[in-house]
Formats: sequence, structure tokens, C-alpha cells
Amino acid sequence: MKPQATVESPSSNLPRKGRGFSKEELLAAKFSIKEARAAGLIVDLRRKSKYKENIDKLKDYKKEYENWLVEKEKERIKLRKINAKARKEAALRKKELAVKELEREKEIEEEKKRVQEEIAKREAEELKAETEEELSEEELAELEELEQSITEETPAEPATEEEALEKIEEDLAESLGLQQEEKPKVEATTTTTTVTKTPDGVKKVVKRVRKKPTKTTKGASEKAEKKG
Repeated sequence: MKPQATVESPSSNLPRKGRGFSKEELLAAKFSIKEARAAGLIVDLRRKSKYKENIDKLKDYKKEYENWLVEKEKERIKLRKINAKARKEAALRKKELAVKELEREKEIEEEKKRVQEEIAKREAEELKAETEEELSEEELAELEELEQSITEETPAEPATEEEALEKIEEDLAESLGLQQEEKPKVEATTTTTTVTKTPDGVKKVVKRVRKKPTKTTKGASEKAEKKG
């Protein structure tokens, strides 16, 4: 509680309470006018009197005010330390977050690079496989054409004695001018080998047997004898 000045009444010569302390009372209590006003005291520069009671009040109040200033300064220092510590921790957290962000970006870049390398490697392998497959198909096509041409150029030879006898009879009937009796007969079999490649990369060999019907002159010799 702020002290109040006590002065004497000029009419009855009795003490009464006034509003402010005089300059002499402040100087006696080692209070400057600026400090007194900063402490919330009222200063009455018009009054020139000096009372011991007011000086004692100012001395006691000054002690209390100085103690309050010390406590206030301690609180300020404590708050200042707390704020400094909080700012430091915030700066450290920000730095750690920045470092983690950089590490994360680096990991993302490395992962992206690795994925791109894997994709490029896979595409290269697929392209190589497709190229090998295309070359294999071309080679197989050339092989098939070669086999067909060889089959067409090679004349069919009689495979058995009976077929040879029928060939002789046919020649004899042709020389005598006899009408041949057509009878379907199967020639020697022609085998064509085809090599194909499955999607799994396994080569598959397929053999095709072709049988062509032919004309025979069986019984032509008997007719020639009867006619003769």
C-alpha cells in the first residue's frame, strides 16, 4: 500500500493527511523526484516543510520497493532464460526437420534413380528377347521354305515291289494304247518337318505327313492279253 503524507493544519496546529511528499522529505529518505514518481508516490513541490513521520514512511516504503524490484528482475531473468531456451529448442527442431527433409529427398532421389535403372534394364532385356525371337522366326521360315523346295524337287520313288510292278504295267498299257482303269492309290509318304517357337521360348518340332492319291494300272496287262 502506498504511504500518504501527514502535515499539520495551519489553523488548529493539528496533524492532517495530505496528498504528497515534499522535496525535502524525499531527499532525506534518499528518494529522487523521478524515482518517487516511478514508484507511484505523489510529490508536492509547493510544500517546503519536512516531517520525521513522512521520512520514516518513505524509508520503509523504499526498502519494500527495492525488494519488489529485485523480485521483479528475478522473474524477468527467469522468463528471459525460459524464452531463450524455447527459442533454442525451436531452432534445433527446425534444423533437425531440415536435415530429415534433406535426407528424405535424397532417399527419394536414390529410389527414383534405382527404379528408373530397373525399368531401363527390363526394357533392354525385353527388347533383346524380342530381337532374338524375331531372328529365330526368320530362320525358321527360311528353313521351312528350304524343306518345301527340296520336297518338291525330289521325285517320288516306289517304296515297294508291288508299286514297281504297277509302274511296269502302267508303262505297258500306255504303249499298247489301252484305256487305263483309274484307281486311287496312295503314293509314298512325304514328311515335312516344321520347327516353331512357343511364347515360353521353347522350340517345338512338328512333322507333317502328306499322302497324295495317284492312278494305277493294275489289271491292264490282263485286258491287253484278252484283246490280243
